[in-house]
Amino acid sequence: MQSAEHRLASIGIRAVQPYDLAPGNPTEHRELPSLEPTLIFNTGAPISIADASGNVLNVASGQAFYAGLHQRFCFSRCGGSQSGVHVRLSAQAAWRLFGAGAAACADHAVLVTNVDDRGLSAALRRYGPPDPSRACADVVGLLNRALIDAPEFCPEMDWSLGELARPGTTVAGVAAELGWSRQRLITRCRQVLGITPKVFGRIARYQRLLATLDTGDSWADRAVAAGYFDQSHMIRDFTAFTGCSPRAYVGDRMTFVQ
Repeated sequence: MQSAEHRLASIGIRAVQPYDLAPGNPTEHRELPSLEPTLIFNTGAPISIADASGNVLNVASGQAFYAGLHQRFCFSRCGGSQSGVHVRLSAQAAWRLFGAGAAACADHAVLVTNVDDRGLSAALRRYGPPDPSRACADVVGLLNRALIDAPEFCPEMDWSLGELARPGTTVAGVAAELGWSRQRLITRCRQVLGITPKVFGRIARYQRLLATLDTGDSWADRAVAAGYFDQSHMIRDFTAFTGCSPRAYVGDRMTFVQ
């Protein structure tokens, strides 16, 4: 029989990570677009999230929030010691935990209890927040309860997302491989992710670029390696996602969170 952790890994939950930070001063971090939605169970000081849509969500100790895939940077602020559990999950796992609510949260941060009427939202309402003394174990238990009777993720979409994250892939090419129209793929991505396949591919390319920043290569070489047409194309995309130029980002990375 699979352990609880192995079962979570098998459906795209990559890690259940506790954190405990005591900075002593108020903190503000710029949260960058990623192919991983955000799921946090807060056991520390209140957190304020200014999401990509411009809304502000306040998350008290004992509450959890979910943020879907986002197309631009957002901010998290905390005025005291931070502690909780960060669940690293794929977009596929988010859909299984929240259903259509996962797509509805694109560019938004929402309290988990308000995301949907089923899945993890229902489990958290029924069983309550994790005990801070055993937060990780309680979160694993909640996730497994949420997955009882959860629908399977569409295998065609699972394959599509893997292909769209690869360099050189086009939306038309992925649709053709599936035997779908381009519009059908766009519609299904919106239903599952809340964003288009083109935006998903742009975020994947942006993440590839971030992974090259410590290589010592020139910006032009980094742009080509990540899949951009040229350096100017890279700078435009990077600035749209990050809110600053690549050079400014490299000079102040301590305030950014991927």
